[in-house]
Amino acid sequence: MRFSYEELYPYLKECQSRADELIGLAMEMFGPMTSDWVYDGVIFLDHPPHLHYWPESRTVQIALSHKAINDDAQRDFQLAHEICHLLYPSVSPENPSEPATNVINEGISTYFSVLVINAAYGEDMSNAVMESLAIHTPRYLFALKQVMALLRADRDAVKKVREAQPMVNEITEGELRALGLSLPEETYSALAEAF
Repeated sequence: MRFSYEELYPYLKECQSRADELIGLAMEMFGPMTSDWVYDGVIFLDHPPHLHYWPESRTVQIALSHKAINDDAQRDFQLAHEICHLLYPSVSPENPSEPATNVINEGISTYFSVLVINAAYGEDMSNAVMESLAIHTPRYLFALKQVMALLRADRDAVKKVREAQPMVNEITEGELRALGLSLPEETYSALAEAF
């Protein structure tokens, strides 16, 4: 389905406002944005949601899928996920190839998405999201569970991880262990493994 700029413009402004709000919340929870990229707003593309990089201008945009148009819950889920990636992009302007992420990176993003859905739309909707993850994207559910274990050990654990390694995609199992968190043994290696 194609949308004209005129059709999208009012909703795009609303999405941008919601993104700004969620960026503030994510930074409060997980620490500041650490990036060589300049954030340049929200766009819609006929692709799955992702960060859309523009190496020539060193800018990055949050690209939402068309499924998010006129669906506030889908918009918030997608925005929240990509906003966490925006805090610590795993792509550098010098090497803008598609990144390989790790479990903690995707787990933080999925955790924040579920949290935002629960806060804005209630427990029934967040339970539906969890069921959808289990059925359609179990690897994201696995990542979410690892980050939940991390946050049960210490509610500020993500901030501590980011103090040790601001770019969470580069955290090692050794760096995680050095934080002195009481995690199950298997969680240390799971958090640092490739997604």
